[in-house]
Amino acid sequence: MKKNQKYIISVVVPVRIPLNREQFFYYIHNKPLPVGTLIKVPFGKRFLEGIVLESKDDFKRLGNIKLKKISEVIAEKFITPKQVKLAKFISDYYFSSLGIVMKSFIPKIIKARKTKGTQVESDYNESKDKITLTKEQKSAIKEITQNTVNREPRTVNYLLHGPASSGKTQVYLESIKKIISNLEQNSAPNDKGRCPVPNGTGQALILLPEITITSQDVERYGYFFEKENIAIIHSKLSKGKLYENYQRIKSGKAKIIIGTRQAVFAPFKDLKIIVIDEEHDISHKQWDMNPKYDARQVAEKLSQIHKAKMVLGSATPRIETFFNSSQITENSSQSKYKLLKLSSLQKTKHPLQVKFIDLKKEHWKNWKKVKSVSPISHEMETEIRWTLKNNFQVILFINRQGMSKFSVCENCKEVLTCPDCERALTYKSRGNYECIHCKFETGDFPMCPQCQGMVFKNVGLGTERIESEIEKLFPSAKIARADSSSMKKSSRSQDELWKNFSSGKIDILIGTQMIAKAWDIAGIGLVGIIDADSLFSFPDFRTNEKAFALMTQVIGRAGRTKSTYGGKALIQTYHPENAIFNYLQERDYAAFYQSEIKERQSLSYPPFSHIIKLTFQDYSKEKVLSETKNIYEQLVKSNTYKFVNISPSHEPLNSKLRGRYRRQIIIKLITAPPRQTSENLEMKTPSKIKKIITHKLGNGWSVDVDPISVI
Repeated sequence: MKKNQKYIISVVVPVRIPLNREQFFYYIHNKPLPVGTLIKVPFGKRFLEGIVLESKDDFKRLGNIKLKKISEVIAEKFITPKQVKLAKFISDYYFSSLGIVMKSFIPKIIKARKTKGTQVESDYNESKDKITLTKEQKSAIKEITQNTVNREPRTVNYLLHGPASSGKTQVYLESIKKIISNLEQNSAPNDKGRCPVPNGTGQALILLPEITITSQDVERYGYFFEKENIAIIHSKLSKGKLYENYQRIKSGKAKIIIGTRQAVFAPFKDLKIIVIDEEHDISHKQWDMNPKYDARQVAEKLSQIHKAKMVLGSATPRIETFFNSSQITENSSQSKYKLLKLSSLQKTKHPLQVKFIDLKKEHWKNWKKVKSVSPISHEMETEIRWTLKNNFQVILFINRQGMSKFSVCENCKEVLTCPDCERALTYKSRGNYECIHCKFETGDFPMCPQCQGMVFKNVGLGTERIESEIEKLFPSAKIARADSSSMKKSSRSQDELWKNFSSGKIDILIGTQMIAKAWDIAGIGLVGIIDADSLFSFPDFRTNEKAFALMTQVIGRAGRTKSTYGGKALIQTYHPENAIFNYLQERDYAAFYQSEIKERQSLSYPPFSHIIKLTFQDYSKEKVLSETKNIYEQLVKSNTYKFVNISPSHEPLNSKLRGRYRRQIIIKLITAPPRQTSENLEMKTPSKIKKIITHKLGNGWSVDVDPISVI
């Protein structure tokens, strides 16, 4: 190194930079720094942390431009070059500033507090009932783990498709054990009751859709692996614990990484296999803040970078996923996923019963409308009593929190709405009204903005209303409610819910989507869907898919393989003739898929297109109208492509949020076979369209690629 030699360091700073500008800044330093080094730099009047992208020799700069010096080198190689590569992919694919993306990769350096007990504990009793794998399970495990030479797996992606209680989790477990530990199926545990892990660095990532099911998976994997080999990543962890777990993953000490979508940002040392459980779930997509990434898509890129295998598992795969599987592709080499199928493990002697309750018959007697009707039908109440009497547990699902859907002024029939969002307020059990979008709350005595009336009629149902009704009907039962308002910010409430319910301390659990996923508890004898019709109330192309998947998941919580009772599912509806219910009763995903794929193809919706949603919001309604009109006209003028459809700007379902008005433009990029392969992940947006998105969209615009909804 020459004396007084200087180096130009390219640094990405975790702030939003317009996409039409370079996403990094140049600083000067007295020595080169490795890629991924965490530093502190002067940025305007502030000092911010940044990540090094590149170092190169200084040179004579035109105009005598002076570069600022790096203030401090905090940690060399803080993030890995593979993480930098993944961050660049996310930034490019999702039209998001690289600085904003990089924030997700940089944990706060905080020492974790010492707490009583340990984060990863297991009392999972798998050893008591030794599992005998079926032929289908063995075949799937063999396929996933084959050609693993010198612990270097083939980069093949799989779709593991099977109904609830088909043993998908056991396939994950055995495959992971073989791939990262070179252990045989059902290998004997050590004297501590767990399987030994060699000194190698092989790691497995298990992505889950909800924090509520991490406790169950920690128990499952905690039986097979020592607690020091397991790390948990999710948004409810303390900053200190998150940083500690990141360090364990980076060093290779953590072999099993269990987490929600943000776990894809972890600094893996030697990732061998990625499992995406409940791959259909919309919770794998971040839709409410930037970057609006889909963990499934990011995980696929992650598997390419690490040359790792990826297994997606679901009883109801996304329509796009199943379309891209080898099941329906004549040439399997064109498939994005290789399909592996499992059959149900439920005993045929005690099959799960699915029954629909026609609420029209409940609410009309002798051709007269019943004035006062409980949201719990007579048949549902009878079945709950029988279930509790026989010492089984009950899950009641309703996809809405609060006491009601909306409230109407008794005097002028005006709907009570949020002044900032213009959405119906939800009546809460404590007597006031709340907006679920911005958390606006009224006082104890709200007035109608139209006529100043103070008497309101609450319409519809929510978790709190059902809880109140169940407490009246079953005063001696142990009842719990699980929704976003009852689950506290820390992860302890999630863990306590799982422990209490799985140990039988809760008789009846009432909740929203968070209780519908992946729980495997033998004591559940009855599940009830209180208001199935509400799941079909949104005019979106994914509505049927979401409703079918969610109800299938709820139904699948009853009658698990270890249960002594086949279980029963009751679904309350005003429209039992709905065709979706026929597929649901038979648990016939294939028939549902065939009906849905035809409709998608006729309307050119995914998988026959890619969608980009552009949304603009501002406090001025006039500015929103003029800005979206201007961008739409520019897009149409530049669109010389037959395969690109652009919708005029229009109001979304939530046209006003937190005081800001909103309008959106939908860009549909129509695709054609052959299907997208795993080697060709990047969506090819036409250059003229891409230029407008990156150069013309200013503050107030957000871009959502592959959105979960277009309304």
